[in-house]
Amino acid sequence: MLDVILFLAFNHVMRKAFVIVGTVIVIGIAGATYYLYKQQQYAKESVPVAVDAGQLANTNTSVDDAPAGGPAGDSGRELPLPSELNLKMTFYAQAPFGDWDYPWQEACEEASILLVANTYFNRNWTREEFRDEILKLVDWETRTFGDYKHTDVLQNTRILSELFGLQSVVMSDPTYDDVRRSLTKGHFLIAFFAGKRLGNPFYKNGGPNYHVMVIKGFKEGEKIITADVGTKHGEDYVYTWDVVQNALHDYDEPIESGAKRMIEVIPPKF
Repeated sequence: MLDVILFLAFNHVMRKAFVIVGTVIVIGIAGATYYLYKQQQYAKESVPVAVDAGQLANTNTSVDDAPAGGPAGDSGRELPLPSELNLKMTFYAQAPFGDWDYPWQEACEEASILLVANTYFNRNWTREEFRDEILKLVDWETRTFGDYKHTDVLQNTRILSELFGLQSVVMSDPTYDDVRRSLTKGHFLIAFFAGKRLGNPFYKNGGPNYHVMVIKGFKEGEKIITADVGTKHGEDYVYTWDVVQNALHDYDEPIESGAKRMIEVIPPKF
């Protein structure tokens, strides 16, 4: 009799265990399927062959030229705008080795500035060197601003000037053609966003409240090519101009009250 009771109890426990294990497996499969579905919604778009920003800058403009929307060089005539353009840039995410703990999850401003500096000055930083440069910049910001987590447009122009000697122009309420003009002169743009409005499927938890990335090109259909440091998939990541314009906000609280601004970074003279 005791054997029967033990057998029935064992069967009951095993059935429960199978139900629990099966439920866990089903939930795991469902979660993985949803994650893959979200990422497959974004099929990486083809982009134009990348061209050297320095060649464009030396050919089309100088430090003394007017910012976006102004004339090019001394001729006084506006640059012809191509239908597509992609400026060459070595890409690293703000978490160069995939560690998204602090300070890396808040290092989008630093990483964006450093991508531009790396390109303009031909530093050719390795991934390890890029990581170390982020840490140095975080330390400088903490000592200078009291914190590094959320730097606004004006603070970033100061970083560009004081640490890298780079001149810049703040563009307010830029149009798609303003962006095209700047890029056609070989000028990278650093843009500031309400991150959750970007709708990037590779972001965790819908994306950061505040995000910064580099704009490096454009293509037909009013699409913008970026170096989106907020994901390891951010090299040549394409957004529509509508998404960019809607999400564009300088840092403020709440973020949606932030002005729509970008920084046009002027290449150095050599």
